[in-house]
Amino acid sequence: MSLRCESISKHYGSVIALEDASIEVERGEIRALLGGNGSGKSTLAKVIGGIITKNSGKVELDGTEVHFESPLEAKKHGVVVASQELSLFHNLTVEENICACSLPKKFGATLDRKKMRQMTLDVLDKLELRSIIDVPMRDLPANQKYMVEFAKTLVQQPRVLILDEITSPLYKEDVQIIKRVMYELRDAGCIILFISHRMHELFDICDSVTVMKNGVTLSTHRIHETNEYQLLSQMTGISEEELERRNHALKMGVEETGKERDDRTILLDVQGMRLKTFDTEVSFTVREGDFVGLAGLQGHGQSDLIRQLYGLNGHTSYAFRGKTFECASAQKAVKSDMAFLSGDRTGEGIYPDRSIAENLKSVGNLVVKKPIKKATDVLTAYGVKYNGLPNLKITSLSGGNQQKVVVARWLATDPKLLLADDPTKGIDVQARYDLHRSFIDLANRGSGVVMVSSDDEELVELCRMTPNSRVIIMYEGHISKVLTGDDITVENIIAYSFN
Repeated sequence: MSLRCESISKHYGSVIALEDASIEVERGEIRALLGGNGSGKSTLAKVIGGIITKNSGKVELDGTEVHFESPLEAKKHGVVVASQELSLFHNLTVEENICACSLPKKFGATLDRKKMRQMTLDVLDKLELRSIIDVPMRDLPANQKYMVEFAKTLVQQPRVLILDEITSPLYKEDVQIIKRVMYELRDAGCIILFISHRMHELFDICDSVTVMKNGVTLSTHRIHETNEYQLLSQMTGISEEELERRNHALKMGVEETGKERDDRTILLDVQGMRLKTFDTEVSFTVREGDFVGLAGLQGHGQSDLIRQLYGLNGHTSYAFRGKTFECASAQKAVKSDMAFLSGDRTGEGIYPDRSIAENLKSVGNLVVKKPIKKATDVLTAYGVKYNGLPNLKITSLSGGNQQKVVVARWLATDPKLLLADDPTKGIDVQARYDLHRSFIDLANRGSGVVMVSSDDEELVELCRMTPNSRVIIMYEGHISKVLTGDDITVENIIAYSFN
């Protein structure tokens, strides 16, 4: 089995996700795909796995061109994908989830439960997880859910296995188990594409690495013939020598000097707060009028930090508005003049069965008692495009306009601190610009804005819109670097996201 992708492109309107991406991988090879957020790694993986269709180019298996219109078609050719976007059923058991894509039958129609049990035990034994076979998926910790996602691929007997960021939430011992099984598959002739933002995993596990940037495959190296600085240099355009110098300074704890005194009032003061999902400590402050971007590779603690501050990950303590704040719930955070925006508009933003007006008024009128009297005035002020009937369901609006309603809902309460978790994900360019303007206007009124984004260019753009801005970069639950002023560039964000 060999895999070849030639000049693959994928466009979403004017957005280019892939442009002239090409790779060749041989039987029994573990190939890493390396690149920053938005480089095209996951898009290429999804094209190969039949999850999305390409605009142009070709995919070949063993020299024969294939066209996969679905993951089911890809699976028939032995191509299987495990993704950080879990494909699990939380109301089913581990056994039922693992076999969901490979249900064994007897006599052609009846489910062979005995064989299903044995299949599951065989794969769980490989992963040292036999004891969880009957546990409902919803009761498992995050690391074991990702191990089950991996187990699902094994029962499908892949010939080409694509692992897209499934190691992010795993413990070190879990990763070692995954590595052992990957080597067994490789030795049996399986091709493995491995996507990880942990550089040390790539050098520990993979045979070769392909570097991607802006939807283009830049280069491919045997793993023992390259190093971290060479790869990062290709991704960022910064010289290897400069990257090595920066990394040395970072490890030595060199502090920036020459900063002007800032007498603005501190709104949020986080000192040594334990980030529960990583068991690490973080410290930073947010002053009145600050825009603070949280950057880094996906899964390194940015969203966890935002959600913990808002009370979504249980009780936590920090200083807010000059006093110790014991945040035990999101409701307490809201009543203390905080606001929260999620990029998961459907799951955490809108009330889909309610009207535009009800969605708009839900916080101000019902929670913080800062009522919105005339919905149409607020909708107009925030540029929501609707047909003049605020009593229609919010789902009658486009995605971008739905998100504008959610933003208007929160900002109309004049919060002192806005916590935003990738709030512009999946919306159109104009809506995105309008939301950016709203965030900066809020900061200019003296509130603080802390925003996670999976788009490094977005954070750079927002920071250019206000002088009181900085970008905090996170790596494995730690704050690895704080960028200010002219140092806030996409290249610097990428460079510091791997340390």
